[in-house]
Amino acid sequence: MLENNEISIEELIDMAINNIEEASMYNKFKSDNDKLAKSIYGRLFDFYCEDELSGDVIFTWQSPSLVKDGVYIGKRNCVIENEIVIGNIFPNFKTNRKFSLNYNRNGVYGSFPHDYFDIYLAHVAKYAYGESISEIKEYYPLKRAICFENNMNYFRKFDGFYDFLARHYLEEIWVASKETAFSDMEFEEFKKTATNLMKNRGIKLLNKLRGN
Repeated sequence: MLENNEISIEELIDMAINNIEEASMYNKFKSDNDKLAKSIYGRLFDFYCEDELSGDVIFTWQSPSLVKDGVYIGKRNCVIENEIVIGNIFPNFKTNRKFSLNYNRNGVYGSFPHDYFDIYLAHVAKYAYGESISEIKEYYPLKRAICFENNMNYFRKFDGFYDFLARHYLEEIWVASKETAFSDMEFEEFKKTATNLMKNRGIKLLNKLRGN
């Protein structure tokens, strides 16, 4: 039985049929790993296994909002919540906390720079798949987590970095990050860019759910 205010994946699809842009920015998820999110993962990500993967967000506002003029200021004067919409969530491999891909990309271990998705993808490209990345903001905790054998076994399920991108619906985000690194943007520019990218990705996912 659905809890109060929780919608089903069928209701989200119906919403998309009526107004796909509005559905792409539906943000009443309880979390990136709630029942609706898991239903989305199960239908759209052919590698999804609930026992092995958990929800994660692509773009987070919380850490980037603490950066001004390239300097980590470490404080803000308001509360900022991450945007949980269909275009901003994906299933990520879960392992023990020390080598968690989620925790090690979001700065729970280590300090700035952290929690920008261009940094995460560049590390995956270089250390999981051996891609030549000319410029990379090296972040040792994330590198260590990616190279952990259990996590490498997960990355080996994909036929290289570009297959990893395609099966996570991340191609446009990767291309955009190479044009201008998200981690080089001022927060408001980053938020605007990221919101547009998550909207585009959300529309793509919703069209796939609709069978288009």
